[in-house]
Amino acid sequence: MYGVHVYGNLYGCNKELLKDELYLTKIIKEAADVAGALVVSTFYYKFGINGGISVVAIVAESHISIHTWPEHEYATVDVYTCGNHTRPMAAFEYIAKSLNAKKVEVFVSDRSYYSNINGETRGDEVS
Repeated sequence: MYGVHVYGNLYGCNKELLKDELYLTKIIKEAADVAGALVVSTFYYKFGINGGISVVAIVAESHISIHTWPEHEYATVDVYTCGNHTRPMAAFEYIAKSLNAKKVEVFVSDRSYYSNINGETRGDEVS
């Protein structure tokens, strides 16, 4: 099973966009499309009238999430996908651009299954 987790921090984002649950839900669905992932469900939780929002998209390949702090013009993003047909970095970049991030920190973790502890054989055949 091939898995990649792209995650990071977005600074200097448009704070009005960070408070807009409909906009965030729209861009998370669009990001899934950019990644080549199939959206199964989306949901959000809003922390008060002017507070942050957590938006999650469950995709057939795993999940995408956005967590916002409008008062700091800050958001965190996770894009975790399984299967080598997806493009999680493209989804992350799409979200960063859509939130007008002025500074981006991005990290990538290999979340693949390996058939032995030394990681010598990749378990691509496992789904």
